[in-house]
Amino acid sequence: MKRNKLFVGLAALLVAFGVVFSMSAFKGEAKGKRVQYTFRYNGPDHSKANVENESNWIYTTDPITCDDTPEQACSIVVDEAFVNNPLYTPTLKSSLNLAGTPFSSSSAFVSGSDDATMEIVNRAEQ
Repeated sequence: MKRNKLFVGLAALLVAFGVVFSMSAFKGEAKGKRVQYTFRYNGPDHSKANVENESNWIYTTDPITCDDTPEQACSIVVDEAFVNNPLYTPTLKSSLNLAGTPFSSSSAFVSGSDDATMEIVNRAEQ
């Protein structure tokens, strides 16, 4: 009888550890996944005002060639929270609050935004 109680206790303990382990594994996996969208710069020029204007950025699924030189805006990857119409024609929300930094009198690059996880890829001035 004592043996059965010990066996049942150990089995319950193993089940409890298994449940805790499996739930924490799923919880961590959900946190790491987020939907992101890539936009490329398509403004009339690379002035600071135009780089900071969210309407000058267009959604793309095509690969973008940027050399990551902080001179001119090229592309950004933003979280879905900062995207309008993500299922149809994605556009940037103004709440992204893009920040541009001038490189020269006619050129600026992206230096930040309200999306703390945004990926910025600039390019050499052309």
